[in-house]
Amino acid sequence: MIHKQKIFNILFLWTTLIFLQMHTGCSREPQYIIFKTGDRNQLQERAVKHCYGDFKVLQEKELGPYTRASLECKE
Repeated sequence: MIHKQKIFNILFLWTTLIFLQMHTGCSREPQYIIFKTGDRNQLQERAVKHCYGDFKVLQEKELGPYTRASLECKE
């Protein structure tokens, strides 16, 4: 009987740890897109496609003829 209780406790502990790992491990990485510098239409098209709708541009960084925009996708 004690043996079954120990096995149950270990399984419960591992299940709980895996569940917590899944929820805390799913943190969002910063999302970004690359577009031609000055082409705001391309930025908007790519951001809408990437975010499946509404988005907010957090930061832009020029990389030669291209710009990298960090996005926040709104759900």
